[in-house]
Amino acid sequence: MGNTYKIFFRTHIQANKSLQKLHDCLKHLNVKHWAYDFQEFLLTLTSELSDFTRIQLALRSAGYVCHFIKLENMNEANGVSMA
Repeated sequence: MGNTYKIFFRTHIQANKSLQKLHDCLKHLNVKHWAYDFQEFLLTLTSELSDFTRIQLALRSAGYVCHFIKLENMNEANGVSMA
């Protein structure tokens, strides 16, 4: 079984960008669990995909501006962080 990662991005979903479009983009990447905090502008993903840049590029291609914050390996105690 592969590792599961929690990936955090800072992004602002504008009024003309729907959550359905975001959902479709993440589904295409096989991201099964995600949440968006409208107050903190924080997109949290749970995925087996460890390459956050692939997710970030797909989101940018869909019209979202996403800044990578942190990647946590859910199978380990510590993660990788970029601030």
